Amino acid sequence: MTLFDKIKFFLYKAVKLRIWFASVTVITLFLLLALTVNSAREKDVVDIFSKQQLANIQNSAVRMEDIFSQIGKNVDLFSRFFPDVTMSAEDAERYLKMLSAGWEKTFYVMVFFDGTGNLQIIYPKGVMLEINLTEHFNVIQKNQKQYMGLAWPEKSRDINTKNETERYLIAGYPVINQLGEFAGAWLVSFSLSEVVKKYQQQSLSDELGEMLIIDEKKQIITHDNLAFIGKNIDALLSDIDPIKLDFSSKKGDYFEALMQKDGKKQRSIIAYYPVQTGDTKWNFLVVAPRSQVISPMRKTFFYTLFSSLLLIIVVIIASMSFAYREGKMLRIREEKKRLKESRQWEERLLREKKTIEGIIEGLPIPSFVINKDHQVILWNRACTELTGYSAEDMLGTDNHYKPFYSVKRPLIADLIIDNEMEDLNKFYGDKKLKKAEKLQGAYEATDHFDNLGGRSRILFFLAAPIFDEKGEIIAAIETLQDISREREMTNSLSEYAETLQNELVENIDLRRQIEDLYSYLQSIVNSLPDKIYEIDENGIINFMSRGLRKKGDSSLHKFKNRHFLEFVASGYEEFVLSKWVEAKKGIYKPYEIEATSKDGRKHNLLITTSPVIGTNHFILVQRDITEFKNLEKKLYDSQKLAALGQLSAGIAHEIRNPLSSIKMSLQILIKRMNPEGNDLKRFKIAEKEVDHLETLVNDILAFAKPVEPKKKPVNLSKVLDQAVDLAEKGITDKSISVTTNFEEVPPVSLDAAMMTDSFLNVIRNAVEALDENGRIEISLRYADETRQAVAVEIRDNGNGIDEEDMPHIFNPFFTRKNYGTGLGLSLVKKIIDIHQGIIDISSSKNEGTSVRIVLPLGTEIIRSSQIINE
Repeated sequence: MTLFDKIKFFLYKAVKLRIWFASVTVITLFLLLALTVNSAREKDVVDIFSKQQLANIQNSAVRMEDIFSQIGKNVDLFSRFFPDVTMSAEDAERYLKMLSAGWEKTFYVMVFFDGTGNLQIIYPKGVMLEINLTEHFNVIQKNQKQYMGLAWPEKSRDINTKNETERYLIAGYPVINQLGEFAGAWLVSFSLSEVVKKYQQQSLSDELGEMLIIDEKKQIITHDNLAFIGKNIDALLSDIDPIKLDFSSKKGDYFEALMQKDGKKQRSIIAYYPVQTGDTKWNFLVVAPRSQVISPMRKTFFYTLFSSLLLIIVVIIASMSFAYREGKMLRIREEKKRLKESRQWEERLLREKKTIEGIIEGLPIPSFVINKDHQVILWNRACTELTGYSAEDMLGTDNHYKPFYSVKRPLIADLIIDNEMEDLNKFYGDKKLKKAEKLQGAYEATDHFDNLGGRSRILFFLAAPIFDEKGEIIAAIETLQDISREREMTNSLSEYAETLQNELVENIDLRRQIEDLYSYLQSIVNSLPDKIYEIDENGIINFMSRGLRKKGDSSLHKFKNRHFLEFVASGYEEFVLSKWVEAKKGIYKPYEIEATSKDGRKHNLLITTSPVIGTNHFILVQRDITEFKNLEKKLYDSQKLAALGQLSAGIAHEIRNPLSSIKMSLQILIKRMNPEGNDLKRFKIAEKEVDHLETLVNDILAFAKPVEPKKKPVNLSKVLDQAVDLAEKGITDKSISVTTNFEEVPPVSLDAAMMTDSFLNVIRNAVEALDENGRIEISLRYADETRQAVAVEIRDNGNGIDEEDMPHIFNPFFTRKNYGTGLGLSLVKKIIDIHQGIIDISSSKNEGTSVRIVLPLGTEIIRSSQIINE
């Protein structure tokens, strides 16, 4: 056998062994997959079966609870008729029979105990009770709740015989009367074996498995093996989670465990569901061997698996013979295919090389490539245009430094190929050298050349390595970008930015000046006593000056963007609108209106309208001329009073001398004639009228005579005391109570005689307004906290002044008295005005009058008072 044949033989054996190994591996994997799938399917079947078991046992438990509940409802209904309502024995028998209908095979006996524990009813009649129900009744009587329990016949009370005798299921129902008191209990007894047998038959017919019942302590109540009855369920189960074994779920559950059966342990599927009656809780369990559940599926699996393995073995054997014959042909075809692909790869690499060279050649960015020997292998057209050196001059040489430097020195691409990183800093450290961010191993720099391609240029270099498939550097490419224009633009932009910065600073300074000017003009406008409104052609307010409003007043927001007619005083709307129409026509005439402020005071307003030049807006100026109007009225009144005073003084002067003669003649006649009776009375009347006329003439002369007060510091309390003394006769005649409250104030600079007359006039008016036993209060104090004036207040509780008379009380000759001159208060006001004081009178009809006189303290008096206080 030749060497070639031996090699061929060994290759054949190796291929054959590989096929066998592959076949065995496939069969093994198939078996593992089949077992895995079967295990998963078995688990799913067990889970589905367990859920079905749980549903079935839940159905049985719910039916049991429903039966107990229905029996309880029937017993409760029956208890409503018995024993309070008379019922015949036949009716009671028939009703009790109806209660036990459907449970004849399992039903044993039904009894009723009254509240004292005496047995009252037993059904069926004549049944001999084998069980003691009294102890169950005692439990119901104690708890007074629905009850479920077990009972053994009296003959099997011995523990050793309990498991071998009949047991009874006891259902108890307490009876509560209308007063809420315990009135007895019904106890229904079932044969436990018959109940279990009934559900056991259903379980077997449904192929559910064996049914068990356990109590709250997990003690077994029913089991096929009597030896387990009364024992704990833990004795039968093992290999189970203790949490699942506590049967605490109110919705039931299922699990798998090893359960003892016929002396052996077998894995079983256990489903349970609780039955709750009163305080008693039992659990119904259904136990099915797991092997019985999965046995049909497991048989089917093994039959299918065996058939599949036979089929796989046949297919493998047939495939091996076919594979051997096709192996040769396949290897030949593969060899031809590899040769063809090799030629295609060579052609593709050649095309890609030409494509890359064409791309680099056509790039608008000047570029060149050098190999590991630092020889130029690519020099594109853009590089030729930039440097003036052609590709023919450069290819295959290491002269790529010549366009840039006069002496031979490495470019960045040379240093990258040699991996000379230290020399990079040496040659390009001052040329903004840095690593490229996105290219591995690439570097960039910027350099200036005085004469490159015939002119000065600034170039941006970017060089990067070219790696082979092993990651080794085999070449390097370097690109050159002329950034001279960009640099010039950057410089220009910097200069422009600097210019803009200077202009911005100037504009900011100009704006600050404008804002200062605007603030100054705004402060001027806001400081004007007049209010200025800027209104558009539709009458909408765009601006309102602050005027004399306090700082922080937000009323501007109420006016802005609203029509000005909304704020015109009531009754002037049509008048103001007509003036607004005239203004829009170019007729700008000032006009006056009257407005009432929030505090009730009336104001006279002068309104002037003028256009805003260059716009269709208007300026409306509102000036408060109330004080001017008042001064005008005072001037008019003073002129009128002056004229009246001159006239009155002339008349009084002419009357005064005749009155003196008449008075003297009357006095002489009385002395000579000594009249009596009515004659004397007439003389007295004539004398009184002459005195009245003389007083009137004196008042007129005093009112009309221009006098200059002789001021000097006077103790004002003494002046008030003197005025009270002068009015003493009138005060005494009416038994009037006068109360004074004089605070300590400094002397006041005034004419004592004139001020005494003023106070005397006010006090006399108060006396005349009072009835007998009236009251007058006179006070003296500082007028306010500034202590620059004093206030005298004279208050009475007399008849008061009518409201309609209040505006005229200071008018000359105005009086409501029968013998009054009407000059008293006019003279008082004149004296107070001469002393720069203020008089204010407030009065209410039938409640009294208060007169408040405020007199200023002189500057020297104020200063000396401050020194004394300090």
